[in-house]
Amino acid sequence: MQATQAHLNILKDKVNKLGGGGGNDADFDMPDFKPNNQKTKSFLERLEIGTNLQSTKSNYFFPTTTDLGLSVGYRLSDKSTIGFGGSYKVGWGKDIRNIVLTSQGAGVRSFVDVKLKGSFFVSGGYEYNYQPALAVASNGTDQKELGWTQSGLVGLSKIVSMKTKFFKKTKVQLLYDFLSHQQEPKTQALKFRVGYNF
Repeated sequence: MQATQAHLNILKDKVNKLGGGGGNDADFDMPDFKPNNQKTKSFLERLEIGTNLQSTKSNYFFPTTTDLGLSVGYRLSDKSTIGFGGSYKVGWGKDIRNIVLTSQGAGVRSFVDVKLKGSFFVSGGYEYNYQPALAVASNGTDQKELGWTQSGLVGLSKIVSMKTKFFKKTKVQLLYDFLSHQQEPKTQALKFRVGYNF
């Protein structure tokens, strides 16, 4: 019995040393450990619905357009979200004197957001956009060229604090399309988007 007690005391001393020597109450907290709070939530509670807007000025091929996007994200952890969505492109005409509402295409999207620090996120995504391009042929007539283009996006996002309840989770994004140089006709490489997550 005494040998067993002595052996238990040796083990207890080792446990106390591992726990920081706090007597009988050993502290086993791991440094900088943060639990994933999303694991306690159901699948539906981890979903995040989002919307966004992006406008593009007119050029030789396209009128001024606005992309209206809708997305569904799944929170993998408190710091990362993956998701997919779609967009619809509305045309406004060539300039303020020639405003004409037109349908200018649609697209499908995928994205990932990873928290960088505070309210800043690193964002990336892949998009497949369908848009008819209006080009003037050599004989002076308009011709429509239909096609799908790819976009590979990487950039920064920030959640902006608003005083109103409705727009509390407003997100602004600055994204670079590294596939823009492969598109015909070329589209702008930098994209600025404003969105809201529910």
